[in-house]
Order: sequence, then structure tokens, then C-alpha cells
Amino acid sequence: MKETEPEQKTVKIFYLLTFVLPILTIFGNMYAENSWNGVNYSWIGILVAIFVYPVIETLWGEGKDFNPENAPTGFFDSILYIHVVGQFIGIVTLIDLTNRNPNDLILTGAILTTSINSGVSIVIAHELVHRPKKWERLLGRIILWTVNYMHFETEHIRGHHRTVATTEDPASAPAWMSLYTFFVTTVPRQYISAWRIETKRTKSLWKHRVLLWTGIEIATCLAVYVYLGKMVLIVFLLNSLGAVFLLEYVNYIRHWGLNREKGERIAVEHSWQSNYRLSRYILIELTRHPDHHITASRPYQSLKSYDDAPTLPSGYFVCFLIALNPFMWKWIMKRRLPE
Repeated sequence: MKETEPEQKTVKIFYLLTFVLPILTIFGNMYAENSWNGVNYSWIGILVAIFVYPVIETLWGEGKDFNPENAPTGFFDSILYIHVVGQFIGIVTLIDLTNRNPNDLILTGAILTTSINSGVSIVIAHELVHRPKKWERLLGRIILWTVNYMHFETEHIRGHHRTVATTEDPASAPAWMSLYTFFVTTVPRQYISAWRIETKRTKSLWKHRVLLWTGIEIATCLAVYVYLGKMVLIVFLLNSLGAVFLLEYVNYIRHWGLNREKGERIAVEHSWQSNYRLSRYILIELTRHPDHHITASRPYQSLKSYDDAPTLPSGYFVCFLIALNPFMWKWIMKRRLPE
């Protein structure tokens, strides 16, 4: 396990790029009926994420810089807290847009853009639920609540981090599996795994977190239906579906095809790594996943690169486009699998 020598400390201002999508989401939802060159503002966020980000990612390339663990955390923590607020504003403006009864084309763009932003917010939640402070973990749960995926905390921390890259892990895809097969199988498997983990942890139904969180999510959906109407509920659920799909797509590419025997110590070769800058900064270093599994408590800004970790061909924004084509994904990735 060989750590990469840092080129320099990370330029903190680059992490502000993570707010581009929330800003585009909120702006697009608020002014969705307006257009630029025939493109409604509600579509700008999704078009930037799919077409602009991959180009910037490719041109900007890689960077192996990181911050020492004893670096001041105020700036980096503030990014997480602002994202929590941005997630709520994004959901609220989407609901407001739905109530304004725009045409289907406008609303479709808004749902797609907001769901991508919600997917990024789950990345923030992932960082927060790993924090030692209870109120920070609560913020992570609140984000997961907005996308109806609160059981993710239990499965990820108590399940995935223990079983990663083994056949027991529902979030690790074998090499034969496509992104689409993975999605329709991992979602129910992760819920079942989280339920079993909680059932073993407590015999009391009142302390069963997955049962409690499921009840909260059902009650939320009922409240949305009763007070805001059927259409808002459908939009709310579609946003959740899109966000969860993006989360599981990330799980797919960062563990695809990597194997670990049960009982074998977790090492850097059990997660895929990428140092492409744009994905690093927008997704707060999620692409340095091997180090996260080595030291889950390490704050995102201090996650390190490893020279001997399996490496993705690009960042997540490019890999997303590749993974949509299972044949292309496997053709590119199989030659990168560790022996």
C-alpha cells in the first residue's frame, strides 16, 4: 500500500465548484418558464452535468494534492452545512414549480436537474453520517430523508464497510453485472440488509431504526399527498428515484469487479480510485474511495491517493456516460481489473 506523494496542498477555492449544480437547480426551478436559445432554464443543470462536466473533467485532468489531517476544518465543514440548506431549497423550489403547473417539458427538466442535485446531496450525507458528532450525523439523516433513503446510513456504515468487495455486499457489483441489473438488485438487497442489521442490534421495535425511518418516509409521502396533492407526490418520488439511481451508479463504478475473500483484510485494491479534479472537487473527494475504506473517519479534504490502487479511466462524470453502455464499460474496465 503505497501512498502518493502530494504535489501540493489542495487549493480550497476549487471545492466551491460543488455549489454550481445547486445554484443551477434553484435558479432553473425558480425561472423555469424562461429560456436561453430555446432551452428552458429548468434544463440547464442537467445539460451542464451531462455535456459540460465531462469535457471539463477530461481537459482539466488529474491532481494528486490533498490537505493534511490537522488542517483547519472550518471552510470544509461549512461546505457540508451549506449543501444541507441547498438541498431543501432545491426540493422546495421544485414543489413550487410543480404547483405552478408548467408544461411537461419544463417539469421533466426540473425533475432531472433536481434529482442530480439530490444525488450530490447524498454524497454530502455520506460524509456527514461518518462524522463523530451526533448533530452532524443528524444532518446526514435529514438529507437522506428528503430522498426516502434513510436506511442507507445503517447499511453503509454497519454493512458495506464490513463486507465491501465480497459476495455478501449488496453494494459491490461482480464483473458480469451491468449497471441496470445492479440497480434493480442492490436497492432491495440493501434495504433487506439494513433491516437485518437493525434486527440483530435490537429486539425492540421502538428502537429499530430502519422500521422507524421507513415509518417516517411513509408518513412524509402521505403528508405530501394530503397537503400538496398527487402531482407533487409523484414529482417528489421521481426526484428520490433519480437521486438513488445516481447513488447506486456511484456504488457500481467504485466497486465493480473487485473481489475480496471473506475475512481478508480490506485494502486499497478493493475500491476504484480516480484523481480527476472536477469529480474530486464537486463530489468532495468521493473518488478517493480506497482511502475512505482504509480510514472511514478521515475527513474528505484529507483523503489520499494510492499508487497501487485500481484506477478508473476518468472521473465519475465521464465514467457515468461509459457505464450507461454495459458493453463499452466492460470492454474498457476489464483490462484495468487487478490480477
